[in-house]
Order: sequence, then C-alpha cells, then structure tokens
Amino acid sequence: MALHRHTFAEINLKALEANLKNLQKGFSPKTFLCPMVKANAYSHGDVLISLALESFGVRHLGVSLIEEGVALREAGIQCEILAFLGRDEGDVRQILKSRLTPVVSSWEEIRWLEQLSASSAPVSLHLKFDTGMNRLGFSVTEAQALFDHFKNHSHLRVSGILTHLSKGEDANDPQGDSLRQLKKFAEVQKIFLPLKPVAHALNSAGILHRLALGPLAPAELLDLGLRPGLLLYGYNPVAPNYGLSVQPVMTLRSEVEVYHHLRAGEGVSYNSTWKAQRDSVIAVVPIGYADGYHRVLSNKAQALFGGERVSVVGSVCMDYLMLDVTDVLHGRKENPREEVVLFGTAANGSFLGADELAKQAGTITWEILTSVGARVPKKLKGDSR
Repeated sequence: MALHRHTFAEINLKALEANLKNLQKGFSPKTFLCPMVKANAYSHGDVLISLALESFGVRHLGVSLIEEGVALREAGIQCEILAFLGRDEGDVRQILKSRLTPVVSSWEEIRWLEQLSASSAPVSLHLKFDTGMNRLGFSVTEAQALFDHFKNHSHLRVSGILTHLSKGEDANDPQGDSLRQLKKFAEVQKIFLPLKPVAHALNSAGILHRLALGPLAPAELLDLGLRPGLLLYGYNPVAPNYGLSVQPVMTLRSEVEVYHHLRAGEGVSYNSTWKAQRDSVIAVVPIGYADGYHRVLSNKAQALFGGERVSVVGSVCMDYLMLDVTDVLHGRKENPREEVVLFGTAANGSFLGADELAKQAGTITWEILTSVGARVPKKLKGDSR
C-alpha cells in the first residue's frame, strides 16, 4: 500500500544481524537461543523480523500469544516457535494444529495435551517454573512430581525447562534476586537431568551480565539458554555498551506537514500548553498518540528536524505533534517535507534514542518501542518505495 502519510518505522536488518552475531560470539554455538518476537517483534514487525532471523540461522523463536504463533506459521515461518501462553482446550488444539511448542505452566495444560495429542505424533513441550516472578509457572516443589510424570511418557517429551528472571539487572550481584532464582532453578535442572532438556532463563539483562563477567560468572549463570528481546532490537537494559555493543534496529520517521509562523504570546495545540516567548516557527508533523507517540511527552521531548535537535511543543495530538524549529531555520529556507526523526538515526547520522524518550515519559524503553502502533507501516532501510 502506498504511503499517503509519510510516517513510518524504518527497520534496519543489517543492524539486527549485527546484534545477533555479536551476541552469538560470546556463547557456544550449541547454546539454546530463542529470540523473542512477541508484541509484533517489539513493534518492529514480527513477520519481517522472524523471516530475517530465520534466514540468519535462528532455529527457535518465542511469542507470548498463540495468535502470534499462528500468524507466523501462516506467513511461512518454519522454525520452532515457543508459545508462552495457553490455558484451555481450544488453546491446546490450536497449538497442536499450528505446530507450536507449548510452554506449559499448569497440570491442566498437561492433561489437555495428553488428551488432544493422543492420536498425533509425539509432542515436545517446555515446562516453566516460577522461581520468584510469581506470575506463571509450576512451583519448584512440583519438579520431582513432574519429572516422575514425564520420565516414561510415551507421547509428551520435555525438551526444555525454563524460568523467568524478575530482576535480571542484578544478575551480577551474588546477593541479588536473580541468583536466588537461579539457585532454585538449578535444583530443577538436577531433577530433570536424565531427560536432557535445554534449560533457559537469561533475558537481555541476564545475557549482558553473563557476557560482562565471562569466566568469573557465577555457576548459576553458566550453560543457560538465552531469550533476548530488547538487546536484539538494539538497546542495552543495563548500561550503554555494558557487556555488548548493539545498534538500534528501528528509526521512527516522519516529515513536516506544514509550518506556522507565530507571534510572541500565541499558543500551540490544545489548551495552548506552550506559548511562544518570541516570534517562532512551528513545524506540524503527522504522528501522534494514536501512533504510539505518548502524549506525556508533550513539552518534554525532543525530535530530530533535519538532523538537528528541536523541542516538541504543545500537547501531542491524536494524529499530530508540533516542533519549535525557530533556531534551526534561522537564515534557512523552509523545506516543505523536511525529515523528522522521533527516535533513531537521522540522515546526517544524528541519533536520538528510544531510551531517552522513555526517561522523559517516566517509563521504560520496552514500552516506547512496543507502543509504535499498527497505523505506522514498517519499511526496510534502503527501500525507496
């Protein structure tokens, strides 16, 4: 479909590949790797990203919703897809129909799998254990009963066990929550050792600590599988360049729709929350909170206008936001379709990170990325269409 509004998310697959390769350098080729492509691949486009990752040699992908896994299968994704959420008979039927790998958190799911897969080929599953997140998963105290249930099972095979770190940022702290969780998980690993499942637990922050600590890493961080999310998309959840250097994959781009010349004292947007302190030039940009650019960024954030930082002024609207471009345009002619970057890299190489917007919005980088909405099309870097 043609872009009638020139607002889009530019996706840099070379950056994605570089991030993946840099991550893989720090681990054995045998290490279990399951990039997370849930939430539309953090709004980068799940089909686009999954096809690329598959072409890079990735053999496992993770989604949250069964619907996400079904959409990937319908798009032609062939690699193993772990589905992290399923509860009832209908869910299990769809998981089996779409050849998804269920991540199982309850005995009820096991019973449905046993009933519905009886006439099918053997089914692999992953068992999730709650070691402190207190969200989903079996209690660690159920590990022995689960092992006994599956050790001679003729139809269901436990190919993986996993847990979820509630505070991966402290995985380098010997007294931290993460290592307490992983010590519990190590007990589960011992019980399931005869079944030889892969064991995975490291999110982006856990991966970074494992890489940064290297051979000094605690035993609990060693030999665990990886489930990178934010890190793969180019943002470091611990500290810039800590453990690994990555490149942001998405640039959120738009362009100027129209310019307004304001006199000192005139206001901008709803309720005139910003008023010009001098004669000013305001650029109107066709992107707003309906596209995922948070209204809370009104009068706080900056954007790149022709590669120069300018302020977002006035209330962000549903479909538009406004920029004070007075200083940048001083002595310059107005370009009717000047490039605007809301986050990412401008044509001149200037950069403004989604993590910066997150701080200004009082939220986290994950939310800024995943908020980029369905109205914003994805376009590959270098694609001139």
